Amino acid sequence: MANKRVHYFDHQFLREQDFTDEQNYHLGMRRLHNRVLHTWGVAEGLALGSAAGAARVTVSQGMAIDGQGRELMLDQDTQTQDLSGFAGKTIFLTLAYAEQQTDSTSETGVTGNTRWTEAPIIEANESAPGDPSQKLILGRVTVAGNGTVSGTDNGVEPNKRRSAGVVGGDLQVRSLTLTDPNVVSTQWPHMNLGAPNRADLQANLRVTGNIEASGTVDGRDVSADGAKLDAHAANTANPHATTAAQVGALALTGGTLTGNLQVTGTVDGRDVSADGTKLDAHVANTGNPHATTATQVGALPITGGAIDGSVTVTTTTGNSSVFMAGQPFNGVRGAVGGTFISSGFVSGVEGSALGGSSSGYGVAALSSTGNFALFVSGTARFTGAKTGYVVDSFINASGGQLRTGDIVKLKGTPITRFQGDGNKIPIPEVTLADKANDTMLIGIVDREAIPEQDVPDKRTGPDDPTFIEDGGELFVVTLGTYAHCKADASEAPIAVGDLLTTSANPGHAKKATDPKIGSIIGKALEPLKEGTGYISVFVNIQ
Repeated sequence: MANKRVHYFDHQFLREQDFTDEQNYHLGMRRLHNRVLHTWGVAEGLALGSAAGAARVTVSQGMAIDGQGRELMLDQDTQTQDLSGFAGKTIFLTLAYAEQQTDSTSETGVTGNTRWTEAPIIEANESAPGDPSQKLILGRVTVAGNGTVSGTDNGVEPNKRRSAGVVGGDLQVRSLTLTDPNVVSTQWPHMNLGAPNRADLQANLRVTGNIEASGTVDGRDVSADGAKLDAHAANTANPHATTAAQVGALALTGGTLTGNLQVTGTVDGRDVSADGTKLDAHVANTGNPHATTATQVGALPITGGAIDGSVTVTTTTGNSSVFMAGQPFNGVRGAVGGTFISSGFVSGVEGSALGGSSSGYGVAALSSTGNFALFVSGTARFTGAKTGYVVDSFINASGGQLRTGDIVKLKGTPITRFQGDGNKIPIPEVTLADKANDTMLIGIVDREAIPEQDVPDKRTGPDDPTFIEDGGELFVVTLGTYAHCKADASEAPIAVGDLLTTSANPGHAKKATDPKIGSIIGKALEPLKEGTGYISVFVNIQ
């Protein structure tokens, strides 16, 4: 079929379709050019970077071409979504073509948009895209366990960032320079025609594979020299007359041996093979053949005893512990620099930062499995400051998934589940907050709840604490500073210090322009000028 384009002439009557055909012609030809004469990939910029301690990645301005020949443009540096939900994982950042109608007409009696805005979409996913020519890989991001970005890279084949290239036949140039914006220009490899039939390379050369040379190298016949080298390599008769002393060996005429000695026969009339068998049997005996006692080796018997001095517990992994079980026992008093067992208290743990340390912890509890780092069954007392936000347990009764950052409200159903000593702690049901200024507001979703000790774990499917299935138990932030709050600035921009309330956008907070008692979530700690996103907040329901 012949290719058509719009033909204009005087007094011609034009309709919307004529202008659309004009645009489609030029778009189609330009994208055909990109597909036929270029390979898809990143053409310029679009580099990944992040600040120390940040939970987002910045994609620099630049351009790419996808498999359909469409240009993907970022005209300014752009930040990704909050990536803390991918804590402890390595994810892919991709760029995909997207367009939408914008700029509404201002003409009276006419409706419609006057522009198509091409704004590519940046997405974060744990898996590589199914078709990387449509969703271009910008690189990989490693998110640390605390939710901050710890590193970025280009990925590895076949799921790797790809640069756009040129498609053509034989390439004829006067010279060739390999460039890289991350390498200073004085170190770019350069090749040019040095003489007839000769290419000169001003750089080092690394070859993975075989090199075949026909002719001479520095005047030497490579094939003849290669035959000599092969003959020399096959000579096993010590062609270099190497001596035992040169290789650190024991000469047949005597000498001093450092190492093992294997003897076949007898030594001083003894049958070495028979004596060796006895020695092997003795060495293999792990039943204390010499009846050695704990006292003889200065050890403490397992039946008990006394130690005069300090006890140091060390491991190769950097973690040390003393385990005591059975009947009630004296507690452990921990201090920076050592562990002390004291009879001053029973069944307890006392911690203090001693030894002049200004940064040590008296008692530190860590969890690498996502479970409770510290479980207290009973009442806890603090006589000083306590940092961090406060969460309470609730049940997802929304009929769908809840996610970290969702604003939730009380379902209003009877409470049927309790926990804690004497079942004093109720576990109410919650659902997404979906109307403005809702006094049923209760807090912000933190994560999936962790089952208590001796409570069966009824969770199913892959373990992802950022999602809570319907009927699942979850932790909701009810007090304190929290970094992940879904917000909607469509009605009014949110500034630092603004009071926040529920909005009609399910699960999102908005600026409280008309504060209502009982519907205030707290205060914004970060601004949000427009659209939706995640912001840090101080939760203080009032």
